[in-house]
Amino acid sequence: MTPQTIGLAVLVFALVATRLWEEGRWRDGKMSDRTAATLVVARLPFLVLGFTLIVGQPVPVVIGGTLLAGLIAAGLYRVVVARLRRLANRPGSMVKRRD
Repeated sequence: MTPQTIGLAVLVFALVATRLWEEGRWRDGKMSDRTAATLVVARLPFLVLGFTLIVGQPVPVVIGGTLLAGLIAAGLYRVVVARLRRLANRPGSMVKRRD
């Protein structure tokens, strides 16, 4: 296993593990829908940044890829907020409201 593979595995594991923690806080009402949505969409630029750095891409590719991922994440923000609100408001939901 190469150091790059280990780095990518750690990056993905960290992103998944923190999502589980955030989901628990959101369901318990300790985090608003908007905060949870921000953390969900912010994963994409961090994933692109980490991936491009780990595989050794040139600086312009790192910056361009991260900026593009940030634009895509910003476009997805409202969609994610609406999805979280639908999940929280569905019948039988155990999510406590914070917004």
